[in-house]
Amino acid sequence: MGRSAGYAGLHDYNRAIRDIATSADWQSGRLARQLGRVVEVAAQSMEVGRVGVWRLQAGGQVLDCVCQFDSRYGLVEPGQSLNASRYPAYFAALANNRTLAVVDALRDAMTVELADPYLRPMQIASLLDAPIWLDGEMVGVVCHEHSGEPRVWRDEDIAFAGSMGDFAAMALSQNRYQRVEATRERLSRIIDATPDMVAVMAPGGQLIQMNPAGRKLLGLSAQADISRYRSRDFLGEQTTYLLETEILPALHNKGSWTGEAMLREGTAQALPVSVVALAHRDAQGQLEYFSVTLHDLTAHMAILRELEALNDELEARVRARTQELEYANRNLESFAYSVSHDLKAPLRGIEGYSRLLASEYRSSLPEEACEYIDLIVLASQRMDQMIEDILTYSRVQMRQLKLMRTDVAQLVQQVVSEFEPQLREGIELEQDVEACVLECDREGLVQILRNFLSNAIKFSRGRTPPRIRIEGRRHAPGYRFSVHDNGVGFDMCYRDRIFEIFHRLPSENGQDGTGVGLALVARAAERMGGRVWAESMPGQGATFFLELNSGTST
Repeated sequence: MGRSAGYAGLHDYNRAIRDIATSADWQSGRLARQLGRVVEVAAQSMEVGRVGVWRLQAGGQVLDCVCQFDSRYGLVEPGQSLNASRYPAYFAALANNRTLAVVDALRDAMTVELADPYLRPMQIASLLDAPIWLDGEMVGVVCHEHSGEPRVWRDEDIAFAGSMGDFAAMALSQNRYQRVEATRERLSRIIDATPDMVAVMAPGGQLIQMNPAGRKLLGLSAQADISRYRSRDFLGEQTTYLLETEILPALHNKGSWTGEAMLREGTAQALPVSVVALAHRDAQGQLEYFSVTLHDLTAHMAILRELEALNDELEARVRARTQELEYANRNLESFAYSVSHDLKAPLRGIEGYSRLLASEYRSSLPEEACEYIDLIVLASQRMDQMIEDILTYSRVQMRQLKLMRTDVAQLVQQVVSEFEPQLREGIELEQDVEACVLECDREGLVQILRNFLSNAIKFSRGRTPPRIRIEGRRHAPGYRFSVHDNGVGFDMCYRDRIFEIFHRLPSENGQDGTGVGLALVARAAERMGGRVWAESMPGQGATFFLELNSGTST
């Protein structure tokens, strides 16, 4: 049998309890000092090797040692943990006993599972553990660990251990209260500093609490007794109707309401506000109070009015600009008509008289004069073509886009069929066009592909054999076309200039264009929201690309 005599008596334990209660550590209100005082007095009074306070964590599944006193070294750094999954009998015993008085801890059914991992390494023979209860819930344990021979725990020892558990519970309760109060104080400071109105109201609408911003919003002084007022005192007829028919029913049924309302409507102090109202209930579901947050919308409304005014002004500018553009387009159309009819008429006269002069007087003119006449005819023809290209370019600028669903394969085949006579002259044409339907301007797309294919035929004509490849591929977020030839190519330093108006690509066979075609291509692609570019090397052909971001479908 273990030893039971020679230890402190009831009088000693009472004095120890008074020592804890009157100590500066306990009066400090600081949890670490309070628990440190409890374990030190308990260890010295009960003459045990160690006393520790262990806290339940992880939903009651883990005991962590948070404060420990060793009789040899004083307060020591805690760190041990016990898991309920490994020691179920010990955890169950703690939950079902006011105190756990174990004489032979190495063999007792409640603690034998602790023997190898904890008791033997720590040379613990007997345990006297007092669970810590707080608000009807076990939150930890004060563990008294005796080394040496097994010790028989007396009634006064057990009662004293229970008192240590009570002291730990009081310290933890006070700490919890301090944390709650600190949190409440922080929230109160935050609410007081909030620029929006925050108020608490009784179920009948009487004001209970309000922050300074709320008093200012309602025109109440800091000294005003807000309990004299109800929410209805600050509402007009329409907002009162909204309160009764919409806000209160939503609060009672759903627990919340958000929206906009008007304070003091119908007066010079009318104030638009956004509202967030909440209903708060107790544990039994009974309505306790309402909370409401109001945000002054005066500045917001002023901004909205300003935006509306700006939008009206912008719409007026757009209308005016549209009229200017329509007027400019009409002038451009008139100019195009003038160019087509008035400018080309004398040009045709020059060409006609030059041909007449050549046919009737070539035999009597010197050879050099005949060459001059031929040059005049060629220049007139070239000028006529340039006028036609300029008119085409202007029509691209003025033409309204017509978006339609376009089958890519059919459209490419249509363009290829237009060049059937040229393609029969030994040109090897390869097509690899992925099936797709594009939402695009069909006429503009035809114009671009027609120009690409025309250039490919013209600049590959001198090759043996001429080869052209047309490709079409889906390419996020749209579709990409390319036309490749094995013609003369060009230096990439000119890759941007070739899409400028009147900049021509040189031709080996002397068939220079007017320099409008690729400029027309670039403008048409730009109007469709796409882009064009080219890749080439001199003597190794060229590839022209068109990429559209239009929506695609199978």
